[in-house]
Amino acid sequence: MHVAFNGVSCNSCHNGLGTGTLNHYNRANARPGENALRVPPGDVAFPATYDAKTGASSFDNSAALNCSNVSCHGGQNSPNWQTGTIDVPNACLSCHASGTAQFNSFNSGRHSLHIGQFGLNATTCRRCHNTTSLAVNHFTALGTSAMEGPASGTIGGTGTFITAGNYNPASGSCSPSCHGNETW
Repeated sequence: MHVAFNGVSCNSCHNGLGTGTLNHYNRANARPGENALRVPPGDVAFPATYDAKTGASSFDNSAALNCSNVSCHGGQNSPNWQTGTIDVPNACLSCHASGTAQFNSFNSGRHSLHIGQFGLNATTCRRCHNTTSLAVNHFTALGTSAMEGPASGTIGGTGTFITAGNYNPASGSCSPSCHGNETW
């Protein structure tokens, strides 16, 4: 499910059971006298790096087939491993929750103002954040708690109200076309 993202391998979540390990082979293949039937899905063993601010990460390997309290999903429950998907450009709130203190939550800048004015939805996010650069930046920094490149790298460009040259990443301010000459 996650292999489409840069930096995410099977071993990221299946600590020790990643592709190429003997444990992976033993679980994935029927062996006479051992593991006579394939054992899906593999055990999940998150490194502490993936714990959300709200507590230790966990997984449900029997019914819901999902993860909870993982920082890569903003402390929220992930979709079902076998059937669920997240449409990243249109489902920002699946991982970036409002009003939470997660590592990847949006609790800075003018987020509250824009959410109050336009509502809490992906269209509001796309007013400033470019979905093309979002796709590239997601999960590029697995060594950090937020697990992604800086949000400033997603501001402006095609499809946003912020054109090249009117966002200053050093100061975090911009002069988007929707505000006339006003600087934020």
